[in-house]
Amino acid sequence: MVSLRQLEQGMQQVRSYYKSESYTMRNSFPQVRSSSDAYRNSFSKPRSKAEVKLLAAKKHSESEKRRRMRINSQYATLRAILPNLVKMDKASVLEETIRQVMALKKNVSELEAVSRGSTDEIVFPGESDKLNLEHCIDDQGLMKATLSCEDRPGLMSALARALRSVKGKVVRAEMVTVGGRTKSVLWVQGLGCGNEGMGMLKRALKVVIHRP
Repeated sequence: MVSLRQLEQGMQQVRSYYKSESYTMRNSFPQVRSSSDAYRNSFSKPRSKAEVKLLAAKKHSESEKRRRMRINSQYATLRAILPNLVKMDKASVLEETIRQVMALKKNVSELEAVSRGSTDEIVFPGESDKLNLEHCIDDQGLMKATLSCEDRPGLMSALARALRSVKGKVVRAEMVTVGGRTKSVLWVQGLGCGNEGMGMLKRALKVVIHRP
């Protein structure tokens, strides 16, 4: 018959055996690092000179690609807005752009010279559509109409029709057109001295200015 002491000794030997076996099995497997440790180590690991050069070359290539795209986009815009452009290569586009800019500068200089030598305030058209009417004090029945609007084909014909509709007669006209905008100063007779004639002329000219 097994005594209590012998039973306890046997249990102790079994526990000692399993402890030693589990320790041996645990140490026999390689240690696996977590993904976060691997991620941190990938950044902390110093790059080689070849990797640094490759990364710099890639960044430079992407920057150069974006720069070429911007340049090509600007050339496409110039091709679309330049009038009478025959050749589409870059050198021809630049040549035509320079020619247009020089022509515009010449026009501006001539207009500035004309405005300095004139007593009337015609100068340049504004960026917004405007209409101003006033009675000329020194001449009874004469009105001065100053209007700025977008230049377009048929504008002069539309102005003439508007004046005929109110039975007005233009005795003098000054016009300046710059950058697709036009400013006109008209001296009109035949509408009388009252506000009724001015109101009729104002309504007729507004139709011309704000036509879609």
